[in-house]
Amino acid sequence: MEIKAIIFDFDMTLVDTSHAIAYAMNRFAEIMGLRKVSYDEVLATIGLPMEKSLSVLWQVAKPEWLDIYSSECRPLEYEKMRPFPGVPETLKALRDRGLKLAITSNRRSVKKAIDHLGLGEYFDLVLGLEEVNIPKPEPYILLEAIESLGVDCDQVAYVGDTVIDMLTAKNAGIVGIGVTTGPSSEEELVEAGAFLVLSSVNDVLKIFLDSTILQANVMKPRGKNASQEE
Repeated sequence: MEIKAIIFDFDMTLVDTSHAIAYAMNRFAEIMGLRKVSYDEVLATIGLPMEKSLSVLWQVAKPEWLDIYSSECRPLEYEKMRPFPGVPETLKALRDRGLKLAITSNRRSVKKAIDHLGLGEYFDLVLGLEEVNIPKPEPYILLEAIESLGVDCDQVAYVGDTVIDMLTAKNAGIVGIGVTTGPSSEEELVEAGAFLVLSSVNDVLKIFLDSTILQANVMKPRGKNASQEE
């Protein structure tokens, strides 16, 4: 197995957006006269399309809510979102090793967020729902990225933090690598089809420095300590 490209999820995989989204959601609640929501409630919805998140949090989502959130509250997210520690360095190291890098996300404003965080230089391609309006776990956004990168499905790994991400990888027929920086547990990620589960994106670099780990684990889901067991 020779991996030539890595595609990443955005929220809670590369970037800690949990507090940012919780802050923005509660500002939305204030504007709309809705109940406030807890951090844990918001965390459980991260990775869903925004209209679905709104529906889960308040059991209803009116058609105009998405536009109100996008104009009034989404800009507030940028104030508090931060890359996880070590992410810029890891992305640079992967690029330096000749790997193509991309992002696919159920977020509509992902390009703006990446540019705001100064991470755009590391990616060959960034796709969100603005570009491919069929959300994960449907595989279309991943398949579009793979075609645009000019690689084959067996040359790609997809890294994400949720069950939805692992199901998307499975539906696209590519390797899914889970990270436990988001709402899904190691067990949930493995059950959803994760090829490996790691503690963070930074551990992805260790995997690609030692290609025998990938070769030894073909079609064999493993846990967070996989790189230490070899």
